[in-house]
Amino acid sequence: MKDGAPIEIFLLFAGLSLIAVGGANTVIPEIHREAVDLRHWVTSQEFADLFAIARASPGPNMLIVSLIGWKAAGFWGALAATIGLCGPACTLTYLVDRIWERFRHTRWRAAVQLGLAPVTIGLVLASGYILTRATVSGWQTYGVVAATVVATLMTDINPLWLLAAAGLLGAFGVL
Repeated sequence: MKDGAPIEIFLLFAGLSLIAVGGANTVIPEIHREAVDLRHWVTSQEFADLFAIARASPGPNMLIVSLIGWKAAGFWGALAATIGLCGPACTLTYLVDRIWERFRHTRWRAAVQLGLAPVTIGLVLASGYILTRATVSGWQTYGVVAATVVATLMTDINPLWLLAAAGLLGAFGVL
């Protein structure tokens, strides 16, 4: 671990926490860019693996930042990443909520809420694109991704079952 790494990790995730409209999944592309391309804390494949672990684990969807912090700087990195992502966003949410409730019957509030929905959807789709790019390596994996997308959109199958099926395919050397 290099000196100052936990502070660097905290500052990165504190900044990202303030633009994570809709949750941590909306900033996955930027987390990937920072952790993989710019800072080289993890490889693209490790990033995808950490994302899968975070999604399969019980708890909030922001666990990926703790895992990336751990890979970058051990325990203190994980703690810095977690506090960085949660602290500023929670503080801002608390302060904005206190003001937001005063304007619950205004037109501009409804317009802001309607405007944030497509932004959030776009950020989540960008996250899916980044993760697909990081993990797809051949026609078999493209097929698994396509089948997973169709199954997720067209059925009520729990995504964890789809993740388990893809894991089994990988374990048996199909992927």
